[in-house]
Amino acid sequence: MTRQSCDCPPAPISRLDPRGRVCAAVAACSAVAVCVTWPAALAGLAMGCLCLLLSRPSMKAFVKRWAFVNIFFAGLVFTVPFGVPGTPLFTLGPLAFSREGLWAAALMVAKGNAIFAIFYSLVASMTPAELSAALSSLGMPDRLVLILALTYRYMEVMRAEWDRLLTAAKTRGFVPGTSRRAYSTYGLMLALLLVRAMDRAVCIHQAMLCRGFNGRFPLLDRYNWSRLDTAFCLLTGLAVALVGALEITRWIH
Repeated sequence: MTRQSCDCPPAPISRLDPRGRVCAAVAACSAVAVCVTWPAALAGLAMGCLCLLLSRPSMKAFVKRWAFVNIFFAGLVFTVPFGVPGTPLFTLGPLAFSREGLWAAALMVAKGNAIFAIFYSLVASMTPAELSAALSSLGMPDRLVLILALTYRYMEVMRAEWDRLLTAAKTRGFVPGTSRRAYSTYGLMLALLLVRAMDRAVCIHQAMLCRGFNGRFPLLDRYNWSRLDTAFCLLTGLAVALVGALEITRWIH
């Protein structure tokens, strides 16, 4: 498998070894996820912004995914304060919207956005081939790597297949809705999608066998660990240590 071509200029982070990027993402996201203080969360958010600057993603794609993720976080902001005791800002019947709950929800939003920015910059920007090679080199079982890679590769294919089935149904008079007839049509379309997916899986497996597949993807690109990768991992380690130090210092005081 080879790297996918891209029309946009290569980002600085694309020069790094995928293995280092995966390890850095796991370490940074884990550090941000367990912190419970604002200084540590803001440090993680700054780390995520720096990763975005280095990865230079497509802003249209990033904003679209960022908005989708923050729809969930908006739900936290409107629900968590009702379940956390504290100083009420206003009441809604027997429920009180507390200041402490709003503060906790805001902290969750900051941490979530930091983790999203880090993961999107370091891992989501990889091609399936790069991610599979990195996970396999780091010792992840080959079968699990294979499942992840094929799922990532063919999820969009199945979505396009579903769109074609839905378009074909609409041209034959199908009107999407919540009626019993609509649900019956959805069930038949889902069954047809499953049958087509099974047929496609057989063809894909045969094509892979013809190309020398033996349980692992043969890699044409070989990644060599460089001083730049070492420097990146060291800087990531320092950033993670900073998040931990801010967390510990806050608890001590």
